[in-house]
Amino acid sequence: MSTQQSLFEERAAPTVGTLNAFVLDIMSDGRWRMPYELCDIILRTHKVRISDSSVTARLRDGRKAKFGSHNVEKRIREGSRAYEYRIVREEL
Repeated sequence: MSTQQSLFEERAAPTVGTLNAFVLDIMSDGRWRMPYELCDIILRTHKVRISDSSVTARLRDGRKAKFGSHNVEKRIREGSRAYEYRIVREEL
């Protein structure tokens, strides 16, 4: 008998909600960060390696109502052509 894993079995992997939580938690301090910096922080703190594109997708998710309608800003980092991001907290 083969013990090959089926494509349809549940796998132990981070869920989208978990990655969203990681990114939103890190960005909650309002500091500007580049995607690779977020990837490094997530790898160090949660032992999960994710791609830059996954991080930017999670930031876009943060703008959606079901993920909190966060105000995610982006700008070109000074001296670079790459974007950096921050989440601005709304004052009540």
